[in-house]
Amino acid sequence: MPDRLPNLIVLVGFWIPPAVAGWVAAGFLQRSTRRVRAIGTYALLAAFVPAHAAAWFLFNLGRMPPYIPGATTDPTFAPPRAVTGLAVVASALVLPGSALACALAFRRRGRMLNRAEGQGQK
Repeated sequence: MPDRLPNLIVLVGFWIPPAVAGWVAAGFLQRSTRRVRAIGTYALLAAFVPAHAAAWFLFNLGRMPPYIPGATTDPTFAPPRAVTGLAVVASALVLPGSALACALAFRRRGRMLNRAEGQGQK
């Protein structure tokens, strides 16, 4: 089990980096005043989420355990069915889950900062 724990953490924790990116971006936008920065931040987040899903796929592709059906002991080879399954997980779970985590963290931090700013002016 200890050898599988890091893989489990990567598989389950895929949403953490996009959530952190959304959280940081909301704080950055709260401090900035120009609209150009807002558009750039949104574009950066829109590019980060698919890039994160692709990086997650490639990271896990290199860590296919040898007990997957069709796998060999060669760590550089991943069976085609396993690669297809991983691609499905990356596109059907990781990509939308990352986008959702990023959007929710961005929205929550923005609301928290707006609420704190509103109370500070009273």
